[in-house]
Amino acid sequence: MKNPPQAHKPVRMKTLQTVERLLGGAVCSLLGALAPLLPSGAVDPHKVRRVLLVKFWGIGSIVLATPLFLKIREVFPNAEIVLLTLSANRGVVKMLPAVDRVELVELGDSLGSAVLAYLRCLAWAFRLRPDVLLDLEFYTKASAILSFFSCASQRVGYHSPGVWRGEIHNQPVAFNAYRHVSSNFLSLLEPFGVTPVKDPPRTTLLGLDGCRAAAARVLERHGLTPEGYILVNVNAGELAIERRWPRDRFAELAAQLFSHYALPIIFVGSAAESEYTAGAWEQAKRSGAAGCDLAGQINLDELVGLCACSALVITNDSGPLHLAVAAGARTVSFFGPETPALYGPRGEEHLVIFADIPCSPCINAEHGKRSFCWREALYCQLATSVDQAFQSIVRHHGPTLAESAGIQSQKTPQ
Repeated sequence: MKNPPQAHKPVRMKTLQTVERLLGGAVCSLLGALAPLLPSGAVDPHKVRRVLLVKFWGIGSIVLATPLFLKIREVFPNAEIVLLTLSANRGVVKMLPAVDRVELVELGDSLGSAVLAYLRCLAWAFRLRPDVLLDLEFYTKASAILSFFSCASQRVGYHSPGVWRGEIHNQPVAFNAYRHVSSNFLSLLEPFGVTPVKDPPRTTLLGLDGCRAAAARVLERHGLTPEGYILVNVNAGELAIERRWPRDRFAELAAQLFSHYALPIIFVGSAAESEYTAGAWEQAKRSGAAGCDLAGQINLDELVGLCACSALVITNDSGPLHLAVAAGARTVSFFGPETPALYGPRGEEHLVIFADIPCSPCINAEHGKRSFCWREALYCQLATSVDQAFQSIVRHHGPTLAESAGIQSQKTPQ
């Protein structure tokens, strides 16, 4: 994806996680002792003026929260719904349903600038004075601290005996590791009488027609046509880079699919991922694939449109997977250290490839999605071969790909 130009790389998420581990517990303990002094008490949903949603990290998680946004509008019909998130998510916020206002946090390129930005966030939340705060972060202490400074009378957040956040939320809810994340997000409304759901609701995005039009212009520049290509994302987000299926296997799989269906292959990725993606694309070309590498050359609108128009999206467990699902694309997704029970898409149009070996999944929300793998390489990602993945795709998506190949051949000048 194409990102706004930056003079320096943004501060690393690992750095921020380290600071939170060192200081977050002490701050939460102090504020937890003061939390009984904050406003508290039941609210009339029809009289709630403002609801603040806090979700700093993850485009994919924000997309998975769209059913929650729509439900909030039903529960609090007269409230302004405000979302606080990082500036890295600016591309997706205009596509979110039911959100009235978005506050973007620019962390900058250093730890010092990130700390200053966070302190400004605390002051902003105090001035906002929402009636209800929903903390969508699973167990981060940064969002719990902000919950305190919001002074909201209803502060809702996830609670776990294994993660100390200072008892700042006066409406704790359970995070169920055996239910989909979209269902877990909806559980944040349980204190307001919403019954938790077991099956994940459908995610959605606004403005898909505009995204398709933007994608059509990208395809035209590269001599390609809608519905006649396979989109491949070889990356995974910085939060858990271990979710990558090996790059060389993506390249070989792309070449096999091109050989079988003659559908062009389009590789995508952010500007920061362009070098990694280029290596996969060059290998795929050497193995006979045709198409193009658009990593770092497209924005989020164009990515969503390319997903929506594609014959198939093949991706790791990452943000582009959830964008593709919300855009209505057919998908193939690789899961390894993370569980598809929480993040995997549902429905016949989606194929989840998960080796399900005894030690997998091994990363979870309570441990900040850190990997503690004791093997030299992530065996869960090596357990699925290219041939296994190819055969699974042929069985599951073969008819659709064959139909798209026929359409593509009709559109290609003879």
